Amino acid sequence: MSSEATTPEVVVDAIGVPVGIPVTGGAAARLRHQWSRALTDRPATRTVDVSTDDPGVPDDLDRQAAFDYAVTTRVTLVALEATAGRRVNLHAGAVADEEGRALALVGPSGSGKTTAITLLAARLGYLSDETVSLDADLTVHAHPKPLSVVVDADLPLAKRSVSPDDLGLGHPPETSYLHRIVLLHRGTDDTGLVPVPAARAIVEIVEQSSSLVHLDHPIHRLADVVDACGGAWALHYREFADRVDEVVGLLDGEAQAPPARLHHPHDGRPDEGPADGRWTRTPWKDAVEYDDDLVVMVDDRVQVLGGLGVLLWLELDEPRTEAQLAAEVTAVWGQHPQAAELVADALAVLAEQGVVRRPA
Repeated sequence: MSSEATTPEVVVDAIGVPVGIPVTGGAAARLRHQWSRALTDRPATRTVDVSTDDPGVPDDLDRQAAFDYAVTTRVTLVALEATAGRRVNLHAGAVADEEGRALALVGPSGSGKTTAITLLAARLGYLSDETVSLDADLTVHAHPKPLSVVVDADLPLAKRSVSPDDLGLGHPPETSYLHRIVLLHRGTDDTGLVPVPAARAIVEIVEQSSSLVHLDHPIHRLADVVDACGGAWALHYREFADRVDEVVGLLDGEAQAPPARLHHPHDGRPDEGPADGRWTRTPWKDAVEYDDDLVVMVDDRVQVLGGLGVLLWLELDEPRTEAQLAAEVTAVWGQHPQAAELVADALAVLAEQGVVRRPA
């Protein structure tokens, strides 16, 4: 991929980034149709590289479909690269109602996002079936890419890139803001929507994010998003068609009751190295504390600590010996005949998780 400021025949708006696709002739006409919702007259600031793939022989549909899918993937990736460090970018689909309230469905490949978004966008506006890009004020930058769908029931693996116009998907308002977050869990559990504790939701969202580590205070940013959306929900389902009304109802429904105390951030610190005879925190990028849980990011890894793990991490605001930590724990939780052993075991687990360091 290159970043030449040229204007190829096909230029699409991908999460606010004008991306050029250097194709001509029949391939250009085909891609302009597929990207009908995203075409822009703005000059391209990024251009995808399609030189490694021939646009395909017109009657070679398998090759043509693979090329179209590859173009979509490259457009998405170059747009994500262009916004890295500035936005929260999620592997998620999104729809919006007439008031601009957006609903994001977060989940990995294979979780049913495209099917779910197609069903929801029969009633709501289509923003994307793959990428949700958020500004700090929760503005959703649309990515109305072609959808990869099965067009022949006899060939379930032969998917084609289809324009949202050809599928009759709804149009969103000009500006949308994230209003609700749903984590998709497709499987045998069919219990429907279930509230998810914020700390657990953040970890799951991190797993479906792009370039999050490049943001300042990435976990704090995600905590702000979850709080602003009234918490997060998990959807446990077998067939999304049976859950459309339930999910749409979230837009008008009540938010989750907030915890007694919302999150409290803990900014990262420079690496000062291990301490002689004392335990220390592993240098962390960001951390957020809730009433019962603590989410901590070390490098690009995220852990949720609970119970004794939270107390020990907080007490390690300064290097401490194991005996000092045991004394602090008994001062907070009371005497326990096995306090020293419990602290030693918990520290070993935290060290294995990579969030604390053993004494030098």
